[in-house]
Amino acid sequence: MPILNKGLTALLSAALLLPAGAVAAAAAPDRPVFTAATSPASGARAVASTAFVQVAAGEYYSTALRADGTVWAWGRTLFGELGVLESRVTSAIDRPVRLPGLPAIAAISTNGVGTQTGVAADGTVWEWGARGAVQGGTALPTQIPGLLDVAAAVPGIALQKDGTLWRWTYEPRQGDKPKIAVAQIAGTYRFASMIAKGDLVYAIDGAGAVWSFGAIRKPDGSGPALLTPARLAGFPAMKQLSAYQDRVVGVDISGRAWQAQVDFGALYQQAKPGPVRLQGKPTRIATPLKAEEAEIASFDAVLIRTAGGEVWTTNKWLTGTAGKIGGWSGIREIAAGYHHGLAIDAKGRLWGIGGNQWHEAGSANVNEARMLYRPAPVLPAIGVRVDGKPLVTAYPAVMQEERLLIPLKDTVRALGGTLTIGEDASYKVTIGRSTAVIRQNASEAAVDGKQVVLPLKPYTSLGAVMVPAALLQRMGVTVGWDAKLAELNLSRT
Repeated sequence: MPILNKGLTALLSAALLLPAGAVAAAAAPDRPVFTAATSPASGARAVASTAFVQVAAGEYYSTALRADGTVWAWGRTLFGELGVLESRVTSAIDRPVRLPGLPAIAAISTNGVGTQTGVAADGTVWEWGARGAVQGGTALPTQIPGLLDVAAAVPGIALQKDGTLWRWTYEPRQGDKPKIAVAQIAGTYRFASMIAKGDLVYAIDGAGAVWSFGAIRKPDGSGPALLTPARLAGFPAMKQLSAYQDRVVGVDISGRAWQAQVDFGALYQQAKPGPVRLQGKPTRIATPLKAEEAEIASFDAVLIRTAGGEVWTTNKWLTGTAGKIGGWSGIREIAAGYHHGLAIDAKGRLWGIGGNQWHEAGSANVNEARMLYRPAPVLPAIGVRVDGKPLVTAYPAVMQEERLLIPLKDTVRALGGTLTIGEDASYKVTIGRSTAVIRQNASEAAVDGKQVVLPLKPYTSLGAVMVPAALLQRMGVTVGWDAKLAELNLSRT
């Protein structure tokens, strides 16, 4: 994982992650007429801001960074993993939704078990997602206080550009949000990259040496014990690492892939844990391949990205079979969760494969096993702005039949309107002087006392009532589609 994501400076060209005819279709007389902020020809390439430049995966969830600095997440949110919900309103999100409350982000990271961290373009650090019992609760994006000029961060740890290393913990307070305590770790470090998995952090320095440290649970179950950074002997000079539980995999500077096992007994069964050390010597994997990246999932399943942009898997856990994964080429980055894999191609498009039980692979399920045995595009990442501000919602906008649907409750609230539910299960929406009454799965609605035909029927998805954007247009809301940003703009004026 690079300290600063190169995709933010190398202008990637990405095909628009929406149906090719979406813009042209909007002008058809029988469809809602969007006032387009941009009007490229059908099928035109989007600018770099819509390209995804980094992707990360955890246990049943996924998150990705777009070139415009926005962060998107999907998959399980049962414990607040995605950082889009303060409470457990729904258990999963089936497609990318933009995280609220973040500045422009330059790099993201996850510990794989629910917590994510972002380094902002201004050098500040932000964290979100599920936290353990010691830290308490779940959280929307929160800035870590006192950390500036940061080069890289993973959950709980930040490296400043001056080489100082910092950690933070959460101190629960009665009836209030937890207090964040930040402290420096002794020493100066010149790490080129860092990753986190659970309690442990792994880093590679400028010479390719591997280091490890972290704040692990004590054997007696009491508060965390800090393991200061120490060299993890045994690896050759490395350029990339990934970890899952007690397994570490990676690629050396010559393009060879390796795997090793961490001695967890020395960490979790001794009265005085640490330092981190390997159990035996690292061994080669995928020996015929010249690798650029190795990402490990559960049961030692490893995704290998080659120098030529192909992706291979070492066993059948992720895809049902081992070997080269068909349908992927020109891949620039991969990630592996517990039972799913993700990739970004040369055009900045997101792909998923493997387990999709909680929509973590980001595509519609095609079988009862909820497995994607072949790569499938992640569903489109569609943004919504209301009066110029990102819509704060845990529910993503949806494109169906080249028309947009939006979450009713959060959108109406952002527009300053009201929403009431009638005894007959109807929804009464009031925005300004206009009132509409709709029903789920009904093709007509009453707008200001007149019956109108809706282009799509309202329906409920993952706890949210979704309605066509055309309904709001009928109520006097200005509706504009920005094709370059894949973004719907709503305005009351």
